[in-house]
Amino acid sequence: MILTVTLNAAVARTLVVPNLTLGQRHRAPQSVTLAGGKGINVARSLRALGVPVLATGFAGGRNGDAIRDGLSDAAIPFDLVEIEGRSRTSTAIADPTSGAQTEINEYGPEVSQAETREFIRRLEHLMEYATAVVFAGSFPPNLDDNFLAGLVSRARERGLYTVVDSTPTVLRAALKAEPSLVSPNQQEAEGAVGFDFIEEEDFFRGLARLTDLGARGACITSPEGHSYLTAPSSEGLLGGVISARAPRVEAVSTIGSGDAYLAGLLAGLLHRDLAPVDAARLAAGCAAANAETLGAGLFDARRAEELAGEVRVETRDAILEQGPV
Repeated sequence: MILTVTLNAAVARTLVVPNLTLGQRHRAPQSVTLAGGKGINVARSLRALGVPVLATGFAGGRNGDAIRDGLSDAAIPFDLVEIEGRSRTSTAIADPTSGAQTEINEYGPEVSQAETREFIRRLEHLMEYATAVVFAGSFPPNLDDNFLAGLVSRARERGLYTVVDSTPTVLRAALKAEPSLVSPNQQEAEGAVGFDFIEEEDFFRGLARLTDLGARGACITSPEGHSYLTAPSSEGLLGGVISARAPRVEAVSTIGSGDAYLAGLLAGLLHRDLAPVDAARLAAGCAAANAETLGAGLFDARRAEELAGEVRVETRDAILEQGPV
């Protein structure tokens, strides 16, 4: 079972608004409201792929009730700690005319020391039944960036596969705990490593930097549908990079495609025991299928498999040296 941790869960609403113009009144011909937050998006995507999963984290207020209802509707088992604060709302607007997407995310509520202790207690219990733990998304504003590093260390002590996909400052702090895999998008990776990715070689330098800072494995996704994944050698050391290019699709919304990518990668590596190259294909297929649908993790698994067959994959024998930054 894969355990996903969402410390700043949300009610996530996605609207389709053609010809969006600031200061004007619009009508949305399509919309979807889901339980959200990156960890929950990953859980929903794993559920679509038939992978046993359980979602945990914090949830509070009426939005917390809506998050629990959304997880129940999606048949995703969950154990969320009830908090006094109201869980946040996230709104995404997709403009099919221009292809632009606008996201407005609330910060979310603070959590008390008692609520945090209760979460850690439950997490310790849930990890007894897990093979992997995914820590994904932003943090309650009053939690220290190093908090996640402690959680990763607890999971690693139990021998679990650990994944981190969070904001740059939290990600960089968590790298000290040597997670099994980190999965930032391009912007997050740039913030974590401290330089911009202008050319493809910069993605390789970024992967090298992430592993140098502590990650045992890393993948980076770009807005153009490219992904770069470190691959282990036969001795278990980092031996190369797998780059995958997702097929072009008629995108409705790319919200959650990075989460779908991570779910596909974990489904391939941990659940199906695929070779890293084939897991990267599945991951890119899930990201593309997600872009064809409105709502994170609502893609059809058969469509994801179909698109995975169209993914272009290249391998590079050795990771480039990091070089000066």
